[in-house]
Amino acid sequence: MLRSKGLSEKVILLGLDGLDPKFSRKMVDEGHMPNLKKLIEKGSARHDLRLLGAVPTITPPTWATLATGAYPMTHGIEDFNINLEGELGVNFSDIYSKFCKAEQLWNVTAEAGKKTLVWHWPGGSWPPSSDSENLYVVDGTSPGALGFTYAMRDWEGIAVASDKITEPSFQGNAVCTTEGFTGDPAELLGLRPKHNSYTKCQNDLSYVDEIYAEYKDGIDGFNGFHPVKMMDIRTNILMPGDQQMYNLHHYPANLALSPITEPTGWTAEVPEGAKEFTWMLVYGKFPHPCLILKNEQGVYDRIAVYLKKDQPQPIAIIEKGVYTKNVPDIMPNRRTGGMENIVRNVRILDLAEDGSFLRMWYSNGFSADDNSVWYPTWIFDKIKANFGPPCATGQIGDGDDALVLDCNLEQWRQAAKWQADSINYMIHEEGVEVVFSHFHGPDMAGHTYMRTLKERPESRKGEEVYYNYAIGTHEMADEYIGEFLPLLDEGWTILVFSDHSLISPKEDYMPEIGDNYGINIGLMRDLGYTVLMKDENGNEIPAIDWDKTVAVQQRSNSIYINLKGRDRFGIVDPAEKYELEEKIITDLYGVRDPKTGRRVIALALHRKDANLLGLGGDHTSADIIFFVHEDFVRDHGESLSTAEGYADTSVGPIFVAAGAGIKEGFEMDMFPREVDVAPTAAALLGVRMPAQCEGAPVYTILTEEL
Repeated sequence: MLRSKGLSEKVILLGLDGLDPKFSRKMVDEGHMPNLKKLIEKGSARHDLRLLGAVPTITPPTWATLATGAYPMTHGIEDFNINLEGELGVNFSDIYSKFCKAEQLWNVTAEAGKKTLVWHWPGGSWPPSSDSENLYVVDGTSPGALGFTYAMRDWEGIAVASDKITEPSFQGNAVCTTEGFTGDPAELLGLRPKHNSYTKCQNDLSYVDEIYAEYKDGIDGFNGFHPVKMMDIRTNILMPGDQQMYNLHHYPANLALSPITEPTGWTAEVPEGAKEFTWMLVYGKFPHPCLILKNEQGVYDRIAVYLKKDQPQPIAIIEKGVYTKNVPDIMPNRRTGGMENIVRNVRILDLAEDGSFLRMWYSNGFSADDNSVWYPTWIFDKIKANFGPPCATGQIGDGDDALVLDCNLEQWRQAAKWQADSINYMIHEEGVEVVFSHFHGPDMAGHTYMRTLKERPESRKGEEVYYNYAIGTHEMADEYIGEFLPLLDEGWTILVFSDHSLISPKEDYMPEIGDNYGINIGLMRDLGYTVLMKDENGNEIPAIDWDKTVAVQQRSNSIYINLKGRDRFGIVDPAEKYELEEKIITDLYGVRDPKTGRRVIALALHRKDANLLGLGGDHTSADIIFFVHEDFVRDHGESLSTAEGYADTSVGPIFVAAGAGIKEGFEMDMFPREVDVAPTAAALLGVRMPAQCEGAPVYTILTEEL
């Protein structure tokens, strides 16, 4: 029930994943973010726009903190993945509500009688954990765009057709870019991905299926949703010399190659002068015949895409240089055995006037009909009828201007508009009074260029090019914020915030420690704590020798002792645990950048000492928690939330509030904290605090004293 009238009847928590306060302040001052500037002038914020972030600076735990007002040690979502006690060789996705041990504010508002919409909140929102009829929950099963996990059916890629290619082929994860590619297959060698990511673990993992069956209990089957096993289990490891998965500016894409020939075998009418190529999709198993068409002037400027050559009409006409959204398609559905409607976005990047060469980007393919993470499902039907299905997005880039600016950023603009339209529809047509929303565009876009904001050996282009990408990302985010500014005139309160941001580190050295997802062998192996098995020739293989390994590093900031009596393969006597931790911590502080001699580790703590930072709980916390120095952070995750880097970048989150109950034109001196966002919203709405809340309302920005 409502405790008081509150200071606002309607509140929208407008979360933008990865939005940087320091860089945003610069963009506001330079005129690139006029909507954020309006919000600041109408409301309250620090001048530097900072919110004091929690740790780790990783999506699921920070969004759980924003929802509950509790630190990770209390709510239990302590990283991207959860480490189940006793299982050091495997991680599971930590995003689901079953792992959240603290009450979320949306349950409080819904049960207090407020119609509450939770929109793609990637930290403890799915499945819904309240049966209140006032609670609406859409997705929340992954970061990325809405639908990135549950609706994903096919990966993004690049299609190249040329008269120099002899036969159609599909090459998975083959290139990071095809910029400059003329169609000669011999040129592909120089375009291959420069970095590895994960190596398949060769340990005996036969016990994983048994664990997984228990893990997915309470998730699988809810509302028809089935978690994808490959997304929920992490058994891979990072071998020495591998680059971390978050080196996403080298994100590999699929490559579809095809010769360009004269049309043959068509029963559909073929326009005069048309040329033929094959677009290989769904791992090359679902080829689409296409025709390259010319205009009245004889210039080839578009393609017609068909499912089969006997199809009377194409499924789409794609014009050169035009971003074509939601191209309809079908593909086999492995679960049902039938065919499924999907959509993808397409853009022709290059098309020779004589039709001899074609380069085309295509996005991930998203299901057009899957409503399994929409609760209730009628929300999906209404949103699709009005605005279409969720927009497919991706992460390709690698310094390719056309891919980054014309494809990647454009698809995020499309996704932002679709999301804003959908949320505003739920507000104005369905009477929603409280919105908890998440938009992942700044984070996903930033991953494609953040490290190369500084000139580095792996940079494909100069700093100015990448800096323009960053400007474009923040302009896109500002457009999204602008979609909600009219709510201020309707009596709403808007809280704009992020979970973390992304940093461009000042140094080039990347220590092989700290990783969002799996087990990082590098530095711990060099220090002698993690030991790999060897083959018959004495070469190390990607398998941990648990009989000799005393500690492993996994997830973003976690080191676990391989403890006897606790862990499946434990060998360390509990009586020796503390002194072993002391030795590891001492060795970590001794790690240096081989070029500059500077220390790599900013802070390393025993579990009990990590309580000071809101970590170290009894759920799945590590024995040692460490943070990499800000100069060596990849982009986010393994650092303290106060880290700052090159080109006015930082890791901390942003906070701006405006509207009913918020002081106008007020500049704070104090630091609001991430744990304060939920209690501030509760105070504005006049509802009770979530049960395990450890934060407090940001009193100084409120128009009335509490």
